[in-house]
Amino acid sequence: MVYVLSESATINGDVSSVWQTMTDVASWATWDPHFLSCGFEGPFEVGATGWTINRIVSGGASHFTLIAVENERSFTTQSPMPFGKMLIINEYRPAGDGRVTVSRRSEIHGAFGPVFRLYAKRYRTDVQLTFAALEKEAGRRAMEGETTR
Repeated sequence: MVYVLSESATINGDVSSVWQTMTDVASWATWDPHFLSCGFEGPFEVGATGWTINRIVSGGASHFTLIAVENERSFTTQSPMPFGKMLIINEYRPAGDGRVTVSRRSEIHGAFGPVFRLYAKRYRTDVQLTFAALEKEAGRRAMEGETTR
């Protein structure tokens, strides 16, 4: 059983700034209203791991592993869930005129899918808030010339 939630938006910015912001995992909690705290060690590449504590579902840290990375285009994380796993596929595409289409697809595999439906409305709202915060933070970083992680 797979339960899928997907959201997208077109934001102001350039793919490089958006990518640099999203791959700076250790800073997510400083700008993304979704996260209370997070951590990530090492380079942003397949096999790297991190953790987050989010505002939607309480219960401690959620751990994830990067399972796919396509530079400045997409990355996918995998997290264990009760009786299954969750994949989160993040994509970034130039939309022309200084805009980027961002999308997030969450796939809940296994028996936890029906339970996740309880969070679907809040999840969708939360992802849109994340996209708005990403636009603001990537814009701030671009204006300040930040390129480090």
